[in-house]
Amino acid sequence: MKINFSQDNNLDEHEILVDVHASQLSSEVVDLIHKLESFEENSSKHVSIYYRDQFIMLNQSDVISVEVLKNKLTINTTKNTYETNGSLKNMVDKLNHDFIQISKFAVVNINHLKSMETAFSGNMTAFLTNGLKVHVSRKYLPNLKQRLGI
Repeated sequence: MKINFSQDNNLDEHEILVDVHASQLSSEVVDLIHKLESFEENSSKHVSIYYRDQFIMLNQSDVISVEVLKNKLTINTTKNTYETNGSLKNMVDKLNHDFIQISKFAVVNINHLKSMETAFSGNMTAFLTNGLKVHVSRKYLPNLKQRLGI
């Protein structure tokens, strides 16, 4: 992949124009376009959750992990743990590009990932900055490795 920058004085101050050039419209190109489209949608610095009869705004950089058990979300942050109702998919849709799904039940902020080690089952265990351990399933491991560049 080759990335170029060119300044265009005809664009508004906060306007960005991205052109993607490729020999064909491959699945990689489509994936890149989707990621670019979702980048703007998910670039918010905060995420809102409904907790104890109120809406709370959480700074996304403080969110370490989100786990789900049935319809109960557990959101672990650097300061607190919040439990609320909801689906993991709906929460993932609100989160920015720093988050990656590591299992059917969990999403982690890659900026809070300290280390990983292999478990007996062939899965991995991820160790996070707050001392939490979460399991990385084999299905999601290739995406995580690619994201981390390993």
